[in-house]
Amino acid sequence: MKRFVFLSVLLVLLGVIVGCGGNEDAATVSRVSTPADEIWARVVPAAGTETVYGIPLSFANTQMFIDWYNTIGLTQAERMLRDDALAPFVAPCCDEYPMSTCCCECNLSRSIWGLCAYLISEYGYSIDQLRVAALQWSHFIRPDYYVAQALEEAGRNPAIYGVSTESSCFTDRCELPFYREVGPRYIGGCGGMEDLVAMKDE
Repeated sequence: MKRFVFLSVLLVLLGVIVGCGGNEDAATVSRVSTPADEIWARVVPAAGTETVYGIPLSFANTQMFIDWYNTIGLTQAERMLRDDALAPFVAPCCDEYPMSTCCCECNLSRSIWGLCAYLISEYGYSIDQLRVAALQWSHFIRPDYYVAQALEEAGRNPAIYGVSTESSCFTDRCELPFYREVGPRYIGGCGGMEDLVAMKDE
């Protein structure tokens, strides 16, 4: 997916996904494509996808974004702008909380906040521009959550596809990479609470 646009994200999140009801079983899934084939491509931007701020998507960006969070000082007005931009979205690692606060300061949230800090301080991004950038990045680094969310909204059982919207923060997955494939399942974490638990581009 070379051009990842905000409209397509919203359409997916609204459940515009071809699917068949909630009465699925393993036999049904075995006859259709995997999430990577059918749904992953609709929801998740690939590594190398270009961004509106000129930095192609890569897991290698994560530490840089975290460093921006740690070094870029925002004014109170700028922090409010960032929070207003992120508040409508849930944190993909703990969706009981908005993306603007998360439940705690993990590396996933730091990377999103750092990206926003950079875009505000360097380019004066508006709320809408921040939302596009933050959603694109969060879909890239926690794809399993968004695939599961899209499946749920389409009335399908995400567990059948090996993904879940289950919180990472309250299931002892804070020190796991943002996501990893474990057999038929995708396990999502927070990328660590202190040092970044790194991932490689696929």
